[in-house]
Amino acid sequence: MDAYKLSLTYEEQPFFAISYNKKHDVIIDDAPKQEGNLTYTTAENLASYENISVELNFPLTFGKKFTGYGGNQAIYNHYKADYLGAKFDRSRWNWLAYIEFAYKPNDSWNFELSGYYMTKSLEEFITIRHLGSLDLGIAKTFWNKKGRLTLNISDIFFGEKSSGFLEYQEINVKFLELEESRNVRLAFRYSFGNQKLKAERKRNTASDAEEERVKGN
Repeated sequence: MDAYKLSLTYEEQPFFAISYNKKHDVIIDDAPKQEGNLTYTTAENLASYENISVELNFPLTFGKKFTGYGGNQAIYNHYKADYLGAKFDRSRWNWLAYIEFAYKPNDSWNFELSGYYMTKSLEEFITIRHLGSLDLGIAKTFWNKKGRLTLNISDIFFGEKSSGFLEYQEINVKFLELEESRNVRLAFRYSFGNQKLKAERKRNTASDAEEERVKGN
């Protein structure tokens, strides 16, 4: 196995990275086989695999109200294998982008947006079509932060659908996988009691624990 990686950080956060990996005798998890009308996949130790990844991340912070980060990767996968009397030699570049963003206009409101998008990619013998997801979270506090109402919507555009195809010699298979990825959650929470007293109790408990630890040492 050959593996190399160069990475740079900015303010202790990953900023830029480039890596190269090459492996021999890779175990392919979904090698296709066909027997009569039956088509299936199985694990086979038969291929060499080459991968290149270029990653760039960046902050998304504007003043005190907007915080977050974004990033993207360019990924190259290349597979070679002698299989079923023929040579499988296929490669593809694909792009992955992701973002996480928060907006807090004041002490009682908070908005969060996160998501990703990936173009068509190659995984062994399988070509996976593009997919992505976008999530939204909204939170509102009431009554001196005793009450909290939250709304979370995941996979707003229902884009996290895994679909693709496998084509090799006479084998031609298409697939589509659907999951319950898009959903909405609304929740309300109320904290009873004196919040200042609870905070004081927490501080006292932490202080007592630290004192016992020091005595034990």
